[in-house]
Amino acid sequence: MKAICKYNVTTPTSVSASIDAVKVEDCAPFLFPSQPVVYRCLPSSSVFKQGRNVTMTFNGTELTDRNNVTVSVNQLEQAILNFTKELNVVQDYGIKILGDVTASWWLILVFATIAMFVSFLWIVLLRWLAGVIVWLSIVAFTGLFSYAIFHCFKKYIELKDSSGQWIVTQDLSYYANLKETWLALGIIAAAILVVTILLLIFLINRLRIAIALIKESSRAIGHMVGILFWPLIPYLMQIGLLAFWGASAICLAAVSKTGLKACSLHRNYTLLGGNSTEAQQYTDVRCWLSNELTELPCNISAEGFTGAACRCLTLGDCGVRYTYVLQAFQLFMWFWLMNFISAVGQLTIAGAFASYYWAFEKPKDIPLFPVFSSFCRAFRYHIGSMAFGALLIAIVQFLIAILTYVDHKLKGRENIVAKFILKCLICCFYCMEKLLKFITKNAYIMIAVYGKNFCISAKNAFSLLLRNLIRVVVVDKVTDFLLFISKLLIVGAVGVLAYFVVAREMPGIDRIIPPLQLNYYLAPVLVIICTSYIVASAFFSIYGMGIDTIFLSFLEDLERHDGSAEKPYYMNKELMVILGKKNKAPKKQA
Repeated sequence: MKAICKYNVTTPTSVSASIDAVKVEDCAPFLFPSQPVVYRCLPSSSVFKQGRNVTMTFNGTELTDRNNVTVSVNQLEQAILNFTKELNVVQDYGIKILGDVTASWWLILVFATIAMFVSFLWIVLLRWLAGVIVWLSIVAFTGLFSYAIFHCFKKYIELKDSSGQWIVTQDLSYYANLKETWLALGIIAAAILVVTILLLIFLINRLRIAIALIKESSRAIGHMVGILFWPLIPYLMQIGLLAFWGASAICLAAVSKTGLKACSLHRNYTLLGGNSTEAQQYTDVRCWLSNELTELPCNISAEGFTGAACRCLTLGDCGVRYTYVLQAFQLFMWFWLMNFISAVGQLTIAGAFASYYWAFEKPKDIPLFPVFSSFCRAFRYHIGSMAFGALLIAIVQFLIAILTYVDHKLKGRENIVAKFILKCLICCFYCMEKLLKFITKNAYIMIAVYGKNFCISAKNAFSLLLRNLIRVVVVDKVTDFLLFISKLLIVGAVGVLAYFVVAREMPGIDRIIPPLQLNYYLAPVLVIICTSYIVASAFFSIYGMGIDTIFLSFLEDLERHDGSAEKPYYMNKELMVILGKKNKAPKKQA
């Protein structure tokens, strides 16, 4: 049987030469039945169906790997059999789970719709529940730590007369019987409670402002219900871009490194399986494309970059260097376009919420189609700003990808100092990425409010936030807490309901939903939970962006206006009462 070797290696004709070629990894030690996928040979599905459908290149000969470990043909065959058995088990589980999901697809859609409805209803109800949730959480936190302090000091008094030495052990129950443990826990809990109460005393007014802003965001969504469905458009655009990027990456990976020879549209190739040779025909699309591209007006024998580019286009002889450059360029463009689509979504949402806040008489002065109007403004006037903001983030993400690639390639070879420096660089760039996303998000809000370019808007937004740093921290943390509680409640409620429905543990469910023939009823439940989380995250990402937009607009309103007839406040009456502000009535003309 003919051995399969590298392009620049002469096929060995003797057993000893074949063994030497295998040892230096110039030839393959064994063959799988294969099939062409994007011009690459991949194992055929028959390999996984029949573990013995493997043809050894050198029957009865012991092979030695790169670690000088001797492996016999029988050992190799047994290892392949065990591997394929495990793959078959995994495949069986996968088929059963996929069948369960397919059988309950309509139920998954029903619960996704329920998650959408519950998310919308919860956002509307936050107009009244935001304050209740925050204050109840504060009361529960205070009560919990008060009891913790009482319990810790109670245990300390009970163990006061006991004797015990402080030693390091893995038995945690040993520490529970030491009085020092409970004394330390009691002091820590008391310190946390005292600091929290002091913060609440000094930040009570800012907490009220944060709650009022959250309520105002709920009112805004109540007047712009269509904005909740806006994320579908950016998500679909990103999915399409991801599919295009993936297909392009596969094509680039399949570019030949040795060049194409003369070929026809139909060509034979051979599969080796068992003792038989099977010949099949396939359409070589690459040959057809090559024949078409040869009509391009370029000279493949030219010197320099022009000739290399022409050979790459017409013959596929791109070489490793050009392929890597193209792959790096494609990765960078993917980062840039993904961030650009995110910028379009953020600027559109910010523009819609800004149009609500800066409407003096609500809802009379709100545009008829605020989301569509904001989208049109973003594409008509601010494409450059969105592209520049996306470019900044893409550059940092591309540097992170390069450093991660270098770290992966040098794993096990670099010294500890180089490894430490590389990890620090990756960490620093991750932090820079987070900072840039924060700056660009607030810059888009200022662009939506004033229409200025990216740099000026980013500077103004950052300066505004620095001047109101304490308010920013309070509003940000209160918002994060509310969004976390909201997601947890929605996903938990939908997940529990799905479990009772799918497991048929809800009374009377058989009269409403027909029984499902499932292998693992938890499979559709987990899919429903993941779907509910995605839906809730999409809804509350809009809510979070709306809160940020209204918060920055509120800060601008507070700094630029004084309540006079010429500069009236645009904030609602609740915020005015909290801040002790009011709009002066215009003077009556005599």
